[in-house]
Amino acid sequence: MKILVVCQYYYPEQFKINDICEQLAQEGHLVTVLTGLPNYPTGKVPSSYRWGRKRKEIINGVEVQRCFEVGRTNGIVGMALNYGSYMLSASFKALFLKKDFDIILVYQLSPVTMALPGIVLKKLSKKPLYLYSCDIWPESMKNIISDESNIIYRLTKKLSTYIYSNCDHITVTSKPFINYFNQEHSIPMDKISYLPQHAEDSNSYVHSPTENDTTDFMFMGNIGISQDIDCILNAVETISHIPKFKVHFVGDGSCLEQSKQTVVEKKLHDIVEFHGRHPLEKMNEFYSLADVCLLTLKADNLVGLTMPSKLQGYMAAGKPVIGAIDGAAQEVIKESQCGKCVDAGDYKGLAEVMKDFVQHPDKYKNYGENGREYFEEHFTKDIFMSKLSNELNRLMEVGAIV
Repeated sequence: MKILVVCQYYYPEQFKINDICEQLAQEGHLVTVLTGLPNYPTGKVPSSYRWGRKRKEIINGVEVQRCFEVGRTNGIVGMALNYGSYMLSASFKALFLKKDFDIILVYQLSPVTMALPGIVLKKLSKKPLYLYSCDIWPESMKNIISDESNIIYRLTKKLSTYIYSNCDHITVTSKPFINYFNQEHSIPMDKISYLPQHAEDSNSYVHSPTENDTTDFMFMGNIGISQDIDCILNAVETISHIPKFKVHFVGDGSCLEQSKQTVVEKKLHDIVEFHGRHPLEKMNEFYSLADVCLLTLKADNLVGLTMPSKLQGYMAAGKPVIGAIDGAAQEVIKESQCGKCVDAGDYKGLAEVMKDFVQHPDKYKNYGENGREYFEEHFTKDIFMSKLSNELNRLMEVGAIV
């Protein structure tokens, strides 16, 4: 297949679309990516990509076409400039791309506007458009704008409905999102499917924890509003009198500085450590340190029903999981018996489970292996790529809906 991929983010930014495109290329497909300038999460475009440089490059067999993008900054205005600049410049560049591809794959993270260039390409080429949705819109806006009567929210909903309605097929990462697309955007059920995100399947990720006299809890990934870091910090404060445990955060995000300030205010600096953002190749070091991994997500909107991809990563590493989360993630934790889970936001319940792990670790000794086995049956890259390829081939046979 000749596949044109549309996504605002791509290497050297660290997202799973990198693995997907490179694997498709290794399988013999011709893959071209229409993306922006790397700047996530710092907002700083590397000097090597400024002033029109490296607008076209080959990365591990994938042709990458880059368009202009304003680096992201905090605040609504800064984010709007970032989102809008990619949407407009990629849509403009789409006018001049060769239309000899067979299918368009939109890997849709936030914002939903990154899919609009894909709609332009579909209209021009009459080729089918497949959208893999990692974030549901406008629901994802509710962390910033919770009032559905707000004019910005209503306009975003109309734009989201337009984009989703112009896709030939939509795949979601969590089963509850199937009903969301059907009810919120009137997408027919036969145009929606479920395919959870994958994690790297490598035995190098499976580690016994570092031998020390401390129980080490590990949280990896984005530190933002949705991740409800306060739930973890409130739980830590509740059991801070218990000796010999520590909580580690690996990642970056909009709430990092606020979380650091909370640690100072709660006087938890001896228990909580922030390691910052690190490349994927260094994750082995942190998995080696971890006795157990933490998973939290707010439940004040439907986004709270998602299954964060870090869960698959935790399971691939063979680590027990302690969560305060609802929806699909809680179901998987219970079904796989890879850990313990309380409802989202229940910091007291989370504190009790963390305390129990510190005091009775032997009760959890099989959870890591249970998670690893479940991962091998459901979440490997091979399983994901096989199902994705089947979807793309099927859609190519059906063709685009004019």
